[in-house]
Amino acid sequence: MGLTALVAFYFWVRTCSRGKWSVRTSADWRATVSFFTPLFAAMHAVSHALYSAVAGAQPGKKASAHWFASHVVSMAHALVITAAALACLWLLWDAPATVKLGARAPPRWADGVSVASPRWADGYPLIAATGELFTAWLAYDLALVVGAWATLGSWETVAHHLGFLLAAALLRGYYFAPWQAAVCLSMEASTPFLNLCQLKEALGLDKRSRAVVCSFLAFALCFFAFRVLLLAAALLQLLAHWADGPWALPPTRASTAAAAAEPATPAVPELAAYALVALLCAALCMMLGWFRRIVAILLPAAHGAEEIATSDDSDGDAQRTRRTPGLSDDEEIALVAV
Repeated sequence: MGLTALVAFYFWVRTCSRGKWSVRTSADWRATVSFFTPLFAAMHAVSHALYSAVAGAQPGKKASAHWFASHVVSMAHALVITAAALACLWLLWDAPATVKLGARAPPRWADGVSVASPRWADGYPLIAATGELFTAWLAYDLALVVGAWATLGSWETVAHHLGFLLAAALLRGYYFAPWQAAVCLSMEASTPFLNLCQLKEALGLDKRSRAVVCSFLAFALCFFAFRVLLLAAALLQLLAHWADGPWALPPTRASTAAAAAEPATPAVPELAAYALVALLCAALCMMLGWFRRIVAILLPAAHGAEEIATSDDSDGDAQRTRRTPGLSDDEEIALVAV
């Protein structure tokens, strides 16, 4: 399913971009979100129906159909986002700070400013297209969480999704900080491993099997690398090169007839940059809190309780479940700390 979604995303972007990684317009944004949000909902419906038909009636199954389907869609989405985000990081890895912050946009986005590497020019529209897909998934998942609140509801999930939707609106609206956008997208690299842990029962794996343990360890490592270290580095870079950001420059105007066909780099209000910093700080604090829970799962003795399972809010956010005296197994699964 993840491979199918990846192929669909590739051909969709190629079609919308007229056969190349060209500039992404507002029409492309609306088209991508309008196409993939219902597609994610359809994938959820299919997974829900399959689980209900095949495993829903079997005794001892603790996961609801909504819970199962949400993790299936989350894994497929995360695989696509991760592949695209890692490509985005590679495209801009050696770019100067002015390019990473969007102050000196490549020719396809600005007025013909030359860049030393053609990879940088390809990075901008790919980040924009990947962000559009991520926005579509956030919209789908937020509606799912609200609609199935009894099973999937979490105020942390709502706050997380709304925060990233606001960040996407800022980055997409002003076309700045592409490196920080790529880093935020790459945070999904940890999600598939946790999804596998959550689907362990449906896959017939014991919660203490080698596959589950290795998946959770891989999740913890990816979480720390992408959601803590890389996010903190991107935030520090934004602050360290504040004077090089596009909010410190006047609007760029097209100076040639060829460049006039491409949109000029818009002026970025400094307030938008401050808002992005606030959102990234909030995201980093949230990730540090979730990483503390991951450590608590890996070191349960420090909390005097036996950790028996992990759960996710369907977008990589770590939570935990404890074995509580006097509760049945079904009740234990329902008690997820948020």
